[in-house]
Amino acid sequence: MYEEYFGLTDSPFSIAPDPRYLYMSERHREAFAHLVYGLNSEGAFILLSGDVGTGKTTVSRCLLEQIPQNTNLALILNPKVSAQELLDTICDELGVAYSRTHPSIKHRVDQINLFLLRSYAEGKRTVVLIDEAQNLDIEVLEQLRLLTNLETNEHKLLQIILLGQPELLDILARPELSQLAQRITARYHLSPLNKKEIITYVSHRLGVAGCNRVVFSNSVLKKLFKLSGGIPRLVNVLCDRALLGAYVQNRHHVDQRTLEKAAKEVFGEQKTTINKRGQFFTSRWMLPVYLTFIVGLVSVLYFNYQSVVDEKNQIADELKAMEAELSAVEKSPSTVEAQLVWPDEVTRLRSNSVAFQSLFQRWNMSYKPMENGTPCFYAQTKGLTCMENQGDIAYLRILNRPAVLSLYDGTGNIYYAALIGLDDQNAVLDFAGTEQKVSVQQLEKFWQGEFVLLWNKPPGYELSIKPGYQGDEVRWITRKLNQINQTNFLPETSVYKAELVEMIKQFQLSQGIEADGIVGEQTLIHINDATGINAPMLGKRS
Repeated sequence: MYEEYFGLTDSPFSIAPDPRYLYMSERHREAFAHLVYGLNSEGAFILLSGDVGTGKTTVSRCLLEQIPQNTNLALILNPKVSAQELLDTICDELGVAYSRTHPSIKHRVDQINLFLLRSYAEGKRTVVLIDEAQNLDIEVLEQLRLLTNLETNEHKLLQIILLGQPELLDILARPELSQLAQRITARYHLSPLNKKEIITYVSHRLGVAGCNRVVFSNSVLKKLFKLSGGIPRLVNVLCDRALLGAYVQNRHHVDQRTLEKAAKEVFGEQKTTINKRGQFFTSRWMLPVYLTFIVGLVSVLYFNYQSVVDEKNQIADELKAMEAELSAVEKSPSTVEAQLVWPDEVTRLRSNSVAFQSLFQRWNMSYKPMENGTPCFYAQTKGLTCMENQGDIAYLRILNRPAVLSLYDGTGNIYYAALIGLDDQNAVLDFAGTEQKVSVQQLEKFWQGEFVLLWNKPPGYELSIKPGYQGDEVRWITRKLNQINQTNFLPETSVYKAELVEMIKQFQLSQGIEADGIVGEQTLIHINDATGINAPMLGKRS
């Protein structure tokens, strides 16, 4: 109902698992890394738990996109079945033949074991992924454990991934399931998004739907975080209802009052009622909807003639503008701007991994997704940190680091490219394994500011360091400033005192960045550059 009003291509907050709207927070990437680690280990069970709506299915879909082709996969979405029914489903998913008139569990297990042995001989692995695993009965879980008994001297022939809500953890903690719990080689509990991730999450989904303006202010997003508890599914439902509320109020942004009304609708504080004549009302917002429709209809009828006149005038103005533009082109030198070349759909799905592989190459590192886990997890093992942020080309020039950019093709598809070079006019991208040079203007048509880059974070650094802060990070800053100034003028201290603040301001001025005395990521990256840390650059060192 509100999509056209806000200039959206479709509904950005549908709860359907549309891969176009996939947003992987750092904790989702960590969960993914644990799944990958589990698959590459010799363990029988891999466990991913989390509250309803935190994104367990999202993570599993990401895993399925990258699972090797030599993998037999059985996907179980309805585990509320008996042991025999589960074995039947596994056989059906894997294409294992069995007698449907023979009720024996042993018969089905024998057939599955034969299939696993043949697959192993052919160099294939077999994985069973069970969603909503908290619905599995104790008897069924025990049967799954018995299925994983088949193994060679070095390899398990079957791996089982369990996705479930927190009560699954309580079930697996029972004494009678201790043998199964001991076979879990990788486990991760997916917690809700934090406040910063909520802001990025909402911005990401609006951007995919074609929104190019602010709809939710930071204060409203903070309120959204409190109301949703960071649960992505609740964020979707609240945002969807809030956009409807803004639409019927003829507002172009969501305010806190509208969000609070949406929360009452979502959480059931405002009940649906039926009046004495049996008329159906879902909320007080429906009356403005009806009034808006009536007023709109009258307006169309009343201003129909005037709109025809306005349209003629508009066409005349557009023709004049086109003539002026053509005249300007004829007078200017002819130039042909290189167009961004989009990869095919199959390559698009791999563009994220390929972009990060290119990024790590700039740091002289080899990144293999199925072996190393998620990029940010792998970066930590190499002493680096991911910076996930939003900005513009000017901000990337200041940071001067290669970065992975999220690009949108205009039809809702998201791609990833490594920005590996940047000058005044052009950007160099490693896009799906192919180097492309495009103008900055061309790049900005498809980039909404989302980027991830790697940098050398000081030990213990988490948040921006402000005057009065105490910590070992301040000692690190003192040492680095002495190195930059080639002096021991500043004694090492763990307190960010006024004298040190002034030195930081002078350094910031020398680097052409805001001299606010606050040591954040931008200032720290410039300190790294000034002290000669070996890091790749986008352009020439300033």
